[in-house]
Amino acid sequence: MDATKPRSIAKAESPADTAREESSEVTLLIERAKNGDADAFGDLMRLYERRVIGIGVQMGLSRDDALDACQDVFIKVFRYIHRFRSGESFFKWLYRIALNSIHDHMRHARQPGVVSLDNLDRGMARQIEDKSPALADRIENDDLTSRLLAELPCLSRRERIVFVLRDFQEMPTSEIGKILGVAQVTVRRHCMSARQKLRERLFPRGH
Repeated sequence: MDATKPRSIAKAESPADTAREESSEVTLLIERAKNGDADAFGDLMRLYERRVIGIGVQMGLSRDDALDACQDVFIKVFRYIHRFRSGESFFKWLYRIALNSIHDHMRHARQPGVVSLDNLDRGMARQIEDKSPALADRIENDDLTSRLLAELPCLSRRERIVFVLRDFQEMPTSEIGKILGVAQVTVRRHCMSARQKLRERLFPRGH
């Protein structure tokens, strides 16, 4: 297993599962929200806000900045939900808004590039699993997770987005490609590049 690939760092179910399971109830909430139903919009916000906050933290924001970014995301969703096309994937539309808002907040974050496990919700952080005894002897899993998060600023914007969606959120390559509007081969290239950079930072040769 790739030492830079966490099994999961989010408590909620994966976005891939969400995409497949957007129920008729969720579809109804979306339609009601588009028609100005504030209660329906509140239900949608409660359904997705934890995932948005999780992505913000995983992208490198502090807990407070991730909360601010989440608030901005849903302000934009409220403002533009009437433009959402019925029948399309709501979570993909939401993720595009979230990624852009999170990136904007990253440029003005109070502590850019500083990430601690303390910033994660209780239960959100899970150990990186690796069956290699050598790795287990070299570093504690929690410490590796913390170091991995702290090294994310070495990635380009696109590499970081792909890495977080693929390896933290466990989203299929095809879904990431649709969200970002790029080919799957491009997603795989960014993911491989991100993993290689992180591997070199975490485990430099000669150590």
